[in-house]
Amino acid sequence: MKRSNIILVVLAIAVVLILTGCSTTIAVKTLVPANVDVSGYKTIAVRSTQDETRWILPSFWNSDFPIRYDINDRYRGFLRVNSHLDFNVSSSITDTASKTIFKAINTGFFTVLEPKLTDSLVAVGEYGGSVRAELMNKNVDALLTTKIGDLYYDEYIIQEKDFYTSKDSNGHDYNRIYFYAVQKYSISIFYTLTDVENNKIIASGTFSSGMKEHKTTLGWTKNAEGDFERSWGSIPYASTLFSDLIKEFTDSFRNELSPHYTTVYFDFMKNKPEIRSLEKAYDALDYENWDTALRLFADEYARSGHVPSGYNAAILYFATGKTETALAIAEELYSKYGSEKGLDLYYYLKSLAAREDAAASQINSTEKSGSSPNNTDLVGL
Repeated sequence: MKRSNIILVVLAIAVVLILTGCSTTIAVKTLVPANVDVSGYKTIAVRSTQDETRWILPSFWNSDFPIRYDINDRYRGFLRVNSHLDFNVSSSITDTASKTIFKAINTGFFTVLEPKLTDSLVAVGEYGGSVRAELMNKNVDALLTTKIGDLYYDEYIIQEKDFYTSKDSNGHDYNRIYFYAVQKYSISIFYTLTDVENNKIIASGTFSSGMKEHKTTLGWTKNAEGDFERSWGSIPYASTLFSDLIKEFTDSFRNELSPHYTTVYFDFMKNKPEIRSLEKAYDALDYENWDTALRLFADEYARSGHVPSGYNAAILYFATGKTETALAIAEELYSKYGSEKGLDLYYYLKSLAAREDAAASQINSTEKSGSSPNNTDLVGL
């Protein structure tokens, strides 16, 4: 089956239904478009992320954590900790970023070239005098470049006095003092998506983490005399903290640059006013027997105009890909029976259907969005 036909089949069925552990709630997967209009770009090449911060070897590498604030000299010998800024942190960050970004946008709706292959194509193009020609020769429609910027890392040791009073083994009251290794860090990733054929920027942007803080307990005072007790907690290396932080950008890149599935949740209406014959319909929901539940709810709604039956039928029609029928019932729940919940459902289903249409347009369009004559940002490929 051709890829375009597979996509149409997927869009036709539209959803996967998942029981969420409660018979009154159902989860439905729906297709959403990328925030950036990626229409017409069938092959995207992802370059390896570059570190442009010149933050390869800060001055405190291979030193000790500095001790901040007023810590008594008697504890300083216990608090000597080598810097956890590992030597290969820059390469670790860029490697993690490259893999994370590639995985994020490789949702199956494009052909996505992995960073190593893209880098080799760019290198060959630079050697031959034209990166653009080399990429076009490999049918690459768009090039994604990413750079690390605004990188920040600091580490130091502090103490904090416990507000609550403790009692030591001798029965003496004291306020325990805790000692912490603190690591503060942040990162930004800049991206540019370029239309290769037209040599124009389709989109660019920045994702920033904000300042993060990780505290590791080094020890505490264990009695009224202030004797020190060591904690054997492990301090993470800077590369680990940054790698974990970068992985949090996965959803941001996926939402920005690739159509993808997301899950929405619907709550079924309860059987009020109660119709006893609908017990079988609610039992069918418990057992994920969607066809039976839909038939019973739809039949009851057609017979009596029972609002919960119509509401639940509309949800199930949407979940099984019959969007127009779902919208018609939801609209009628308000226009004929005055159900505000029916009107809310109508507009919600309408918005979900519009998102799916926009995503389908991005996937199936052959016209490149960046080919507009108003987009004149030359990037020198």
